[in-house]
Amino acid sequence: MGIRSRWLVLAALAVQVPAAARAGEAWICSVAAAVAVDEDGTVGPPDLGERDRPTFLRVDAVRKELTLLAPASRRGEVTKLDTVHEVDGAWILSGVEHGRSVSIMITAEGRMTLSVVADGVVWSVFGHTLREGESGELAKPAGATDGPPGG
Repeated sequence: MGIRSRWLVLAALAVQVPAAARAGEAWICSVAAAVAVDEDGTVGPPDLGERDRPTFLRVDAVRKELTLLAPASRRGEVTKLDTVHEVDGAWILSGVEHGRSVSIMITAEGRMTLSVVADGVVWSVFGHTLREGESGELAKPAGATDGPPGG
């Protein structure tokens, strides 16, 4: 098989690999607000029973998982996701857990919208995301230098 043929085979295989697997995308997400709307029009906080409301989570497009990071009482809870799509720089992930539909949208600008749909109720969750690995570099204030002060 010639070099050109090998490249064509490799290119064909690469096209078949899902976009999420090529990108290795994962995000750390913070929850800014959450609201529930019932079928009778009642609007309020989501009813989580005795469980604490999640405040931080990790979304992994390769593993197709949403993992709760905080609060400590919920750390490690995992929701499996069935589908992962990248569309125009935004990521859309969805799955089903305990008879509820879970959908997440993460934008290139760092916004997260998560919805949970159950019989007669919709929970809408809004937050912010940071691509995993980007948190190691903190933004410098305007005019900051790499050297020590006064040096």
